Amino acid sequence: MGAAEELYEKWKSQFRKGFLELCVLELLANSGRSYGLAIMEQLNNAGVDVSEGTLYPLLMRMTKDESIEAQWETPEVGHPRKYYTISDVGRSLLEQMKEEYKKSAEAQRNLMSGGQRL
Repeated sequence: MGAAEELYEKWKSQFRKGFLELCVLELLANSGRSYGLAIMEQLNNAGVDVSEGTLYPLLMRMTKDESIEAQWETPEVGHPRKYYTISDVGRSLLEQMKEEYKKSAEAQRNLMSGGQRL
């Protein structure tokens, strides 16, 4: 792997960490609640490639940070599942993250058009 590819992989990893958190908050804000496997499937279906090895540690950290809440539920049929919901902290964080993402995307578009604000 060349230097550019290595640098790209580092950048991509850092970019995806923040972006994935934004996507999880957005998904939970829209769906109300969901469990890990369903979250992973919805993200992958939306084009956000994520594995269990990436998602579950993120969900654990987000629960610890209190941006999401987790609760085990045992259905009458099937196995127990941990359901995640967005917290009030998470809703506030999501709004801030979306605003920052919007500003960053706008700045990138401005740079692509010659550095001028559109």
